[in-house]
Amino acid sequence: MKNLLFKNITSENRRQRILYSSESIEQEGIRTVVNRHLICRIRNVAQAEEFGQAPALYVIKKRNSKDNTEAFYCRIKGLMYMSAKHKLYLVSFIHSLRIQLKAISIPIDK
Repeated sequence: MKNLLFKNITSENRRQRILYSSESIEQEGIRTVVNRHLICRIRNVAQAEEFGQAPALYVIKKRNSKDNTEAFYCRIKGLMYMSAKHKLYLVSFIHSLRIQLKAISIPIDK
């Protein structure tokens, strides 16, 4: 069984876009849930400046043998400049990925 959920939240006046997807799959005794988020914010800027820091990457992995679960989380935050129609924009973004695995019991056919 596979379930998909998509959300697209766009705000033109705030120049912001949030994309979200969730996927749930059950197969071979394992339930997998995958969540993805992307948040973008766009601002007009007069000129490009030097970034204070590089994009940040966070990775977390958890394993619980008592509950038979495993989770993986990855997140990237950063800034970039883009130009369109002779205008300069600063785009800030956050992209995250979460994967959760859980062992489930399967009924035995008689």
